[in-house]
Amino acid sequence: MYLDAGHSGWHSVSTIVPRLIKAGIDRATGFALNVSHYQTDQDSAWYGRLISSCLAYADEGGDPEDCAEQSWSRRHARRWLRAHVPDDPARMKHYVTDTSRNGQGPWAPRAATHQRNDVQSWCNPPGRGLGRRPTTRTGEALLDAALWVKTPGESDGRCLRGTDGPLDPVRGTLNPEAGEWFPEQALELVRYADPAVSAFRRHHGR
Repeated sequence: MYLDAGHSGWHSVSTIVPRLIKAGIDRATGFALNVSHYQTDQDSAWYGRLISSCLAYADEGGDPEDCAEQSWSRRHARRWLRAHVPDDPARMKHYVTDTSRNGQGPWAPRAATHQRNDVQSWCNPPGRGLGRRPTTRTGEALLDAALWVKTPGESDGRCLRGTDGPLDPVRGTLNPEAGEWFPEQALELVRYADPAVSAFRRHHGR
């Protein structure tokens, strides 16, 4: 069992670690990152390492408030890790990541879009792509698997983004309800996949 720990653009390490402890992370295999979201593999790997390290630190009596954060510089964070946490994956909690839609990373709306009350950057963002294919051969000691938890092409909802609707003001379309098939988004995910989808690349010259 892997407990949901959100993603690197949402919770700080010192916020999510106490929640994982309270939820019983000691009885779980580990935690899950980036479920239904778009953070890059690199961001998730760093965030996962920080969470796992903070859990180990807390298990030895340390205060999660003192843990290195993803907002810190890498140099500062690595210094903290060397000083407080032994580099022993066998003694640390492992994690899995959702790579179903993170091939292009998270959506960064244009400045004009930010003028709306809620841009809903998580909701059917345009121009995203499939990410790493599911595998347990991750090459990373703490990462047990890359998974496609969210079904690619499954809508996140109407995505009105602070407007009265009914259209998604970014896409200009009437999006399917959450959980329904969204063919236009599915095609985008294939078109912008990274790694590229070989069949699409052969037919479209990518």
